[in-house]
Amino acid sequence: MTRRTGRTAAALGVAVVLTALGACAPEIPTPEPPAAPAAPGPVLDEEQEAKILDAIGTTLAKTQEARSAKGLGERLTGPARAIRESELKVADRIDSDEYLTALPTEVVSTTSPVESQWPRTVVAISEQPELQTERLLVLEQADARSNYQLWGWVRLFPKVVLPAFASLEVGSQAVAPDAEGLLVTPQTAVDQYADVLTKKAKSKHADAFADDPFREQIAEISKLQNKALKAADGKQTMTFTPVPGAIEAVGTADGGAVVVGELKVLELRTAEKGAVLSPGTAIEKALLPKKTKVKNEMTISYTTVVALYVPPAAGGGQVSVLGVEHVATAAGIPD
Repeated sequence: MTRRTGRTAAALGVAVVLTALGACAPEIPTPEPPAAPAAPGPVLDEEQEAKILDAIGTTLAKTQEARSAKGLGERLTGPARAIRESELKVADRIDSDEYLTALPTEVVSTTSPVESQWPRTVVAISEQPELQTERLLVLEQADARSNYQLWGWVRLFPKVVLPAFASLEVGSQAVAPDAEGLLVTPQTAVDQYADVLTKKAKSKHADAFADDPFREQIAEISKLQNKALKAADGKQTMTFTPVPGAIEAVGTADGGAVVVGELKVLELRTAEKGAVLSPGTAIEKALLPKKTKVKNEMTISYTTVVALYVPPAAGGGQVSVLGVEHVATAAGIPD
C-alpha cells in the first residue's frame, strides 16, 4: 500500500513537472507563406539579356567573317535566318560585305517576357548604326531547352515614335495573334497591310494605315518598273503574302501591341516574246542560279518583315507601321 502510494505520488510528480514544462514551452509559430504576386514577374533580367544578345552578336560576326551560313542556326531562326543566309550568299558571290545588314546587338531598351510557358518573346531596340536607323530586334525562345534566337528584325523608319513598353522590372506580356481588345487582332493587322502593299490605293484597307515610307517606296518602284517595261509590252507586279504562324506580338504600356510579322513577296517582271530581261541589281544577279539563261520573264522573291503598332480598341485611330526589312532572297526564270 505504501509502495503503491509512493509510485502514484512519483507519477503525479512527473506529471506536474511535464505540465509545468509544457506551460513554459514557446508556441510553435504557424507558417505564413508569402502572398502570391498579383501578376507573374519578368523571367529575364538585364544581365541575362545582355548575355543572350552578346551570343547572337558572336554568331553574326563569325558567319560574316567566313561569309558562310554554317552555324547560323545556333542563334538565328525564322525570317532572320532566311534573310541572313541570303545576304551571306550574296557576300560570298560578289566578294563583298556591302549588302550585309548592320545588326548591332548593343541595345538602348528591351522588354522581358513574363510567361511561364513557351515560346517566349523579347523585343529590343538596338543602338543606331552609323548613318542608319535603329533596328527593332525580335528574339524568341522556342522551349525550355532552347537558346534565345534572333527571330527577325526591322529597320525603324526615321523619326518614328515608338510606343512605350512596361519596364524591364515589370515585364511585358505576349499577345496572341487572335487577341481581342485591340483596334484589330495582330494577325488581321498583318493581313491587311499585306493587302495594302499588293493592291496599293485599290485596297479596301488603305485608309486603315497611316502613310509610311515603305508603302510609298513600293508604289514608286512599281510605277518606274512598269514605265520602263511598257516599251517592251511588259509589266511588273508584286504580291505580298503573310506567312502562316510567322507573327510575334508584345503588349505596350497603353494596352496596345507591337506586332511583327513575316511576308513572302513575289515580284514578276514580264516583257514581250523575244525580249531579254537582265537582273536589275548586283544582288539579283548573285541570286540567280549559275549559268541561268535569261529571257523575257524574271521572278524575284523577297523575305519581308514588318513591325506595326496596333492601338487598343478604345483609342480608335489607325495602325502605324514602325519599320520594315525587305530583302531579296531568291531570283529565277519561270519555266
